[in-house]
Amino acid sequence: IASLLTEKVSLSFIAKSCQVSLTTVIRTLKEFKSYLPKPTKRILPKVLMVDEFRSHTSIEDKMSFICADGETGNLIDILPTRKLPRLTNYFLGCINPEGVKFLVTDMNAAYFQLTKRVLPNAKVVIDRFHIVKHMNQAFNELRIREMNELRKAGQKSHAEKLKKNWRFLLKNRANINHYEYKTWKSFRAPKYPFLTEAMMIDRLLSFSTPLKEAYPFFHELVEAFRDKDPDLFFSLLAELPETLDDGFREKLQNLLTYEEGIANAMIYPYSNGKIEAKNTHIKTMKRVSYGFRSFENMKIRIFLTNQLINVR
Repeated sequence: IASLLTEKVSLSFIAKSCQVSLTTVIRTLKEFKSYLPKPTKRILPKVLMVDEFRSHTSIEDKMSFICADGETGNLIDILPTRKLPRLTNYFLGCINPEGVKFLVTDMNAAYFQLTKRVLPNAKVVIDRFHIVKHMNQAFNELRIREMNELRKAGQKSHAEKLKKNWRFLLKNRANINHYEYKTWKSFRAPKYPFLTEAMMIDRLLSFSTPLKEAYPFFHELVEAFRDKDPDLFFSLLAELPETLDDGFREKLQNLLTYEEGIANAMIYPYSNGKIEAKNTHIKTMKRVSYGFRSFENMKIRIFLTNQLINVR
């Protein structure tokens, strides 16, 4: 039973495989509770990754907190809530909160408060994926608004072309093909017999003036971020022209409130990739286990499947 508890299988499957009752499996699982980490003995790493995941257990807060070592990827702990007072008490109870040098997080502003309250020496590093995702969302939301305007104006075919080819508008400009002529499903002959990828994108942008105006600014920002040039990135953000779509400009300039964390993301190599992978594993385990009613049981299973509890 103990060995199977380390695998991503349901408790009922374990009971059936071992020819015991489900109650026996749950009782065996609970016996590992004493092996769970205690905050008073917890040593925090130099690089601390923090995130949340939907636990669906019968607790007040449906989002649980997870933290891991940003260098090794090893799981540190899981808490039943991501609320700041509980997190503050938890980290104050650890042995060395002042030893954390980097706090890697998404754009959840609540986590930034941890550096002010309990992690005094930590620099905030916002996960790069979430920064790019925010910029992509700003452009995609503008595209969707423009598609709706085109439909209202009776230009449904233009709206559908923008919908079907949205990925091309986000594509890295350095990878756009300017030389190979080909046919495109959205641009049929005889009007458009052959187009390069660059020409096809130009046709898409011609359907909407706000989208065409936003396109170069969006890509200049993404390229500055990709090139790890914080000075250029923030100067571009601060100087976005007033002529751009208000919603697009405001969403992008919202990034200015995260300047320190975004700048650090371009300077330091840390990201939340390892903890996101753990969240994926947790989702898989929850799916094969048909969810968990007990947070404690879920936490024990997570520690077992991460080999953080030795099963003899």
